Amino acid sequence: MMRRSVKAALLTGSMALIAGGCVIFRDRAAVWLIGSAAVAVCGIFFARFERREAASGEVALTAVMTALSVAGRIIFAPLPAFKPCAAVIILAGIYLGAEQGFMIGALTALISNFFFTQGIWTPFQMMVWGIIGLLAGLVGSKLKKKPLLLCVFGVAAGACYSVFMDICSVLWLGGGFTPERFLGLTLTSAWFTVSYMVSNCIFLVLFVKPAERIFVRLKDKYGIGDTSK
Repeated sequence: MMRRSVKAALLTGSMALIAGGCVIFRDRAAVWLIGSAAVAVCGIFFARFERREAASGEVALTAVMTALSVAGRIIFAPLPAFKPCAAVIILAGIYLGAEQGFMIGALTALISNFFFTQGIWTPFQMMVWGIIGLLAGLVGSKLKKKPLLLCVFGVAAGACYSVFMDICSVLWLGGGFTPERFLGLTLTSAWFTVSYMVSNCIFLVLFVKPAERIFVRLKDKYGIGDTSK
């Protein structure tokens, strides 16, 4: 009974927060709603991961991959659109599974933004990187066997991330979404988008073989991960 009451209170509080945000931001209500949806999606995955019985080694490996992804983003901070974090997230999804891929992607954005600063963009980054890791896990068997397809996936992931963040930026500027504003922002940030797409491909090519050796050894020796997909 107590658990139901807590859930009802959380749901009521969340709905009130969403409604209050729409009233406060008004012309930015759309981005507030999308951000709330992103938080909800990430929350569902976090809750599912928390309830699931997982081996201590699997949890530790998820934490290590998250730390590597966060460190890669911070180390390459002087190069704004050239970072290895997306490649780490994709490889984590391939070799650890879709759920771990989502967790590592979402946590990468959340934790690294304590360095890069938190903002309305954080839940969007969490959801997009999480979905990239999730999709990498779902099609991992194909990506492992075809290096060219892996590179294409990395390039597409970079493009989708950039486009989605541009959409959110246009909405946050206020005044609603218009194709003209979106096109202007996309063209302005085109160099960063292309750089991000290329960097994903480069880091995947560099990391895929070492990652395969490491994950196969972990699976064989400790039973961690899923290299059979």
